[in-house]
Amino acid sequence: MGDRSTADGTGTHRMSTGDAVVRRRNALVLAVVLCLFPALILGALDWFMGSARRQAAAEPAIFAAQSSDAVIARLGAPISGGWPIAGKVASRGGNGSAHLTIPLHGPKGSGRLEEFAQQQDKLWTACTAEFVASDGERIRLHPVHAEACTIHP
Repeated sequence: MGDRSTADGTGTHRMSTGDAVVRRRNALVLAVVLCLFPALILGALDWFMGSARRQAAAEPAIFAAQSSDAVIARLGAPISGGWPIAGKVASRGGNGSAHLTIPLHGPKGSGRLEEFAQQQDKLWTACTAEFVASDGERIRLHPVHAEACTIHP
């Protein structure tokens, strides 16, 4: 009574049209999941790796902001870098460059840090760094070891 298959007279059962549609739909869903899942995993891995590269390149500029009396006066202390760090990092073999925008927060306010950095022998150096307060005021920072930079933006 609840059986959706019909006997074909040979002792075997044929699948009804409804069962065939359900099986095709399930196979299609399985194929889509099997194709999308690896793509999602690889995309997430790439995003996390890029985030780690941006964080490493941002550290010298964050240090410069945390050491700046003018930025401390605007944001208060302690100053911390925010998330997400936006921008591009190009690095190969321990050498590269980065253009980043880094959110900064302190007890008295927030703003962003705009940085150009270079990497030489796996060591990141902030070449230029400028703090931009939420009201638009700009404070040019003098990063430590900026003289090591070979190019400037």
